[in-house]
Amino acid sequence: MASTLVSGSEHNVESGGEWTRVQRKGRRRLNRHQHTTLSFSKGSVPGPTPRQSFLSVSDIASEHQRITDQWGTSMCCRQLQQVVASRPSGPSITHALCFGLGSFDPDDGSWESKRRAHVQLAAFLCMVDELQRNQPKPISCLFQEPIFNSADKDFIRSLGYKVVDSPEGFEQVGLSTLVFGIHLYKDVYAQAIDRHPPAVFVGTPREVWEECHGSDSLDWVKLKELDEQCDKVKFPEDGEYTTFSGTTIHWRRRDTV
Repeated sequence: MASTLVSGSEHNVESGGEWTRVQRKGRRRLNRHQHTTLSFSKGSVPGPTPRQSFLSVSDIASEHQRITDQWGTSMCCRQLQQVVASRPSGPSITHALCFGLGSFDPDDGSWESKRRAHVQLAAFLCMVDELQRNQPKPISCLFQEPIFNSADKDFIRSLGYKVVDSPEGFEQVGLSTLVFGIHLYKDVYAQAIDRHPPAVFVGTPREVWEECHGSDSLDWVKLKELDEQCDKVKFPEDGEYTTFSGTTIHWRRRDTV
């Protein structure tokens, strides 16, 4: 376990082979509702035990409304709207894929984890709304999160969006796609950008991965290619929270593909 400084915030980083992730702490709570769904690891491999739902869809919807209302008046939201509105001319967007959002109903009941998932969802939809202003057709939104339980999935569907299982999300990435994934495993990013360089990529940038690897060569050709094809801007910070620390918006230039 090592410590690395990412955009002014210190995180514990676990490195091993192709796996590097930010460690977060939470707290456990007593079980309430007993809905069951399959549990998955943070990649695409099914987990061995079922994961319960503790919250109902209406519980999640109420929390989302409250957190989104608060975040919607924040500097982070206003800055994000400005960044997207001033986006350099680039490829059109037809699809938006959100990877690794996290659960709105985590096993340990962590408020920080729930807030992070809700704020990331709000930010993703904020970007889609801003991008939609200049698109002739509606942008379709898909979500791939292996740790979603049944309540998480039903909540996303209640908003009118589609939830897909791995690897379907990766297979949907194309030249006119927004890929949104915050603080994910390297393996997940690699699969998301392997087939085509997306029109917009929101995630951990090359320079942060290089810091994590230290003197070792990153040897990630696809990320290097994407980095060279894009104009980049730092994702606005979420106040005192580390929700978007070390995250960059990559705008692929129109003439690169």
